[in-house]
Amino acid sequence: MNCLKSRIHGRVLAAVLALAGGPLVESSQAAKVRAEALPGADFARYKTYQWLPTKVLTNTGVVENHPVIGPAMKEAINAQMTQLGFKEVAEGGDLQISALALTASIPQLEAVVFGGPDMMYGTPLATMGRYNKEGTLVVNLIDGKTNKSAWVGMIQESLDNKEGSGQKKLPSAAAKLFKKYPGKK
Repeated sequence: MNCLKSRIHGRVLAAVLALAGGPLVESSQAAKVRAEALPGADFARYKTYQWLPTKVLTNTGVVENHPVIGPAMKEAINAQMTQLGFKEVAEGGDLQISALALTASIPQLEAVVFGGPDMMYGTPLATMGRYNKEGTLVVNLIDGKTNKSAWVGMIQESLDNKEGSGQKKLPSAAAKLFKKYPGKK
């Protein structure tokens, strides 16, 4: 089970990278929203969902089931799923929800490029990196039967982990994000 959870959480991070690399669509409220659906996914058959542990990337690392942001993410996303006609179940959901929030802008080293015959001991020619953008909410809806992402969405808002602050923006961020959901309306 831990192997499956690791693969699913790895998919969330891969989805973040894939979405962040593409062009972002801006709404009238200046939130950057991007969503992708699995081609050929039958969204009409999805009726139930279950939660995987929420993840929050803070300046100290990834926190699973963050005590402040985690419940706020669940509440905001649950409201959208309910509006779409979904029912939450403890196990066996048609969809599994994996949600990630980034509350800190953190530089991340992606690669170091060496050249020449002494590649492991030579002077690096270049480094490649990126910044994890603070204030990002990512929602990955995973098909419970195939374990593939049916839909993944990302929105950049000013979310942070200070109590009474950024998490208040989660409901509106989730609402903007789920406008991109291709299924029930």
